[in-house]
Amino acid sequence: MTSSGTLERALNLHRQGRLSEAASSYREVLAKEPRHAEAMHLLGLVMAAMGRGSEALDLITAAVRLQPSNAAMHANLGNALSDLRRYWEAVPYFDRAVMLQPDLAVAYLGRGSALLHLGQLEQALANLGRAVRLAPKTAAAHHALGVALEQAHRLPEARHCFEQALALDPNVAEAHHNLGLVLAAQGKPADALACIDRALKLQPKDVAAHSNRGSQLLALERPAEALTSFETALSLQPSDAIAHHNRGLALMILDRSAEALASFDRALAISPRSAAPQLWRAKALIGLGRAAEALASLDFRPESAPLQFEVHLQRGVALAALERYEESVANFGHALALEPKSAEALNNRGAVLVRLFRPEEALEDFKKAIECRPNYAEALVNAGNTQKGVGLYPEALRNLDRALSLKPQDPTAAWSKAVLKLALGEFEEGWPLYEARFRLPHASPLRGLNAPRWSGVEPLEGKTLFVHSEQGLGDTLQFCRYIGLLEKRGAKVVFEVQPQLIKLLRTLDSRAVLIGRGEPLPPFDFHTPLLSLPLELRTDADSIPRGVPYLKVDPAAAEVWRERLAALPGFRVGLNWHGNPEAEKRSVLQARSFPLSAAAALARLPGVNLVSLQKGAGAEQLNQVEFGGSIAQLTDPKRLGPDEIADETAAIMMGLDLVITADTALAHLAGALGVPVWVVLQSVPDWRWLIEREDSPWYPTMRLFRQRVRGDWPEVFDRVAKELAGFALRVGRKSPT
Repeated sequence: MTSSGTLERALNLHRQGRLSEAASSYREVLAKEPRHAEAMHLLGLVMAAMGRGSEALDLITAAVRLQPSNAAMHANLGNALSDLRRYWEAVPYFDRAVMLQPDLAVAYLGRGSALLHLGQLEQALANLGRAVRLAPKTAAAHHALGVALEQAHRLPEARHCFEQALALDPNVAEAHHNLGLVLAAQGKPADALACIDRALKLQPKDVAAHSNRGSQLLALERPAEALTSFETALSLQPSDAIAHHNRGLALMILDRSAEALASFDRALAISPRSAAPQLWRAKALIGLGRAAEALASLDFRPESAPLQFEVHLQRGVALAALERYEESVANFGHALALEPKSAEALNNRGAVLVRLFRPEEALEDFKKAIECRPNYAEALVNAGNTQKGVGLYPEALRNLDRALSLKPQDPTAAWSKAVLKLALGEFEEGWPLYEARFRLPHASPLRGLNAPRWSGVEPLEGKTLFVHSEQGLGDTLQFCRYIGLLEKRGAKVVFEVQPQLIKLLRTLDSRAVLIGRGEPLPPFDFHTPLLSLPLELRTDADSIPRGVPYLKVDPAAAEVWRERLAALPGFRVGLNWHGNPEAEKRSVLQARSFPLSAAAALARLPGVNLVSLQKGAGAEQLNQVEFGGSIAQLTDPKRLGPDEIADETAAIMMGLDLVITADTALAHLAGALGVPVWVVLQSVPDWRWLIEREDSPWYPTMRLFRQRVRGDWPEVFDRVAKELAGFALRVGRKSPT
C-alpha cells in the first residue's frame, strides 16, 4: 500500500476512535517517509488523545518545523502545550495560527481556553465568542464559552451555551456536568443532579462529577445518598481533599461527628492550608463535646471575609459550650460586624445573652434574627422561651406556634409550648405536648421495653403495669401520688424509682412493688413513664390527686429528731437554698436556687431558729455568710446515702414548724409530708407552680413567694421575713425576748 493509502486508512481509524491502530498506521507512513509532516502532526493528535502529552508535543513541534506556515499545526501545538498546562507558551502559537488564518475557529478556541486558565477572563471571552461565531455548530466552542461565562458569573448565558453544546453533541459529558453546576448555582439542585447523573453515564469514573453529585444530594437533604457519592469519588481518587471534606459534611448532617472529624483530618493531611476543613473540624469537635479542642482548631485567620465570619461564629459557639459567655458574646459580635444580617449569629448571641441573664438584649437579637430569616424556627423557639422567662406569655405562645407551623415535629418547640401551657394551667393541651420531652436533644429516649406502652385506655384489671420514674427526685416525689389511682383500676404496679427514695416511698398507701433503677425487671403487661400518668389519667386543674400527706416518716426516726430539735427554742424553720447544679444550668431564666446571703433578714428575726436542710452543692455557703453561725447544722451536709432522705431530712422536717426552700426536691418532700412549706421562686418559675398564684393545687400546706422584679431576692425575703414574724406569733412559738 502506498503512503497515501496508509495515511487514508490511519485517518479512518482515527475518526473511529481506534487510536492504537491509527497510531500504528501513522508510524507506518513515517517509517517510509520520516519527514511526512501531516502524518507526524496527526500522530501527535493521537498521542494527545491517548494522554501522552510529551510525545504529542514533540511530534507536533517537529511537524511545525517542517510546515511553519500551517495554521492548524500551530493551533494544535498550542493545544499540546495547554494540555501540559504550559499556557503562557501556548498563546504565541495560537497567535501565529490566527495570523496565518484569521478565520481558524480552533485557534480562537485554544487561545480563549489558555487565556481563561491564565486568568485573563475578558480576553478569553472575546476569543471564545469569536470561535462560536466562526464555528456555530461546534459543540466544543459553545462548551468552552459556557465555562468562561460561568466564571464571569453570567449564569443564564453560560447555561445557554452548555445547552447549545449538548444540542449539537449530547455525548459531551463535561457539558452535562457543567450545566449541572450552573443549575446548582441557580438554586436548582434537582435539575443539577439530573445533569450530573447524565454526565456520569458517559464518564462513570469522573471524580469531580461524583463529588458534585454528592453536593447536590446534600442540597436536596439526602445526606445518606450524598455520602455514597463522596465515597465513590474517594474510591477513584483517595487523595481528593475536597471529597474527604464533603464526606465530612454529609457525616455531620447524619450526626456521625466522630467519623466526620476523621474525614476533615484526612482532608487537612492532604491540604494543610485549607480553611474550610479546619473550620468544619472545629464544628465536629463541638458536636463531640470537645469545645476546648475546637477552640484550638479555630486559632487561625482565613483570608476571605466569609471564612473569617465563620471562624468568629464557631469560636462563639465553642466559648459558650465552655461557659465563657462574655468572650462568646464578643466573638458573635465580631461575626456580626462582618455579616450584620446573619440570623445564625444573632440567634446564637441571643442564646448566650440569656445565659448572662440579659433577656432584653437577647430578645432584640432574636427579633433581628427572625427579621433576617422569617422561617427560622430555632430563633422563634428561643424568642418564645425567653419571652416566657420574662412573663410575656401571649407573645411567647405566638412565637412557639409559629415555630411549630414551620417544623411540626420539632421537639424543642413542642416541649416549650407544653411547659407554657402547663404553667398557664391549660393541662388538656399541655400534657400531650409534654410527651415531646423524650425527643429533646440530649434527652434520654423513651425506653424500649418488651411490652406495649399503656395509653390510659387499656383495661388494667389483673394486669401488671411497670411505671418508671424518668426524671429527678422532685418529679418522683410529686407524681408518685398517681400510683394509688392505678391500683384503683385493678393494676398490679411495679414502680421503678431512684434507689435513695425506696425507703421513703414504701410509706405510700400502695401495694406497688418498688425496685431501684438498674435492678432486674419482673414480667409486666404494660409500661408507662411516671410523668405521662397525668396525660393518661386525663388530669386537669380540678382532678389533681390531693390526698396529702401521701408520704410518711418512720415514727422512730421522727421521734429521734423531734427530741433533738426540742433543744432549739422558739419557732423552728428549716432552710434549703440550693438545688441540683445541672438543673440550674438548664433552667437559665428560671433558675431555682437563691443565694443564702439573700435570706439574711430571716436570721435577724427574734424567736426564730433556722435549721439548715442543705445537702451537697451549696452547703459551703453556710460558712460564707456573716449569719452562718445562727443557722443550726444538725446533719453532715455531705451525707447523701441511700436512706438519708427518709431517716434524716424527712424526719427533721416533721419536727419543724416551717420549711422555707428554693424550688428543689425538698419543696416536694415537704409538700408530700404535709409539712407547712414556703417556696421562694423566681418571677417566672418552673411550670408546676403555675402563674401568679400564692398557693399550689398540688400541695395544700404550701405557700409560694415569687419575685416581683426579676432577680430581686432581697425584696422577696423582706416579705418572707414579715410573714414569718407574724406566722410565728400566731402559732405561739415565739421565745421570750
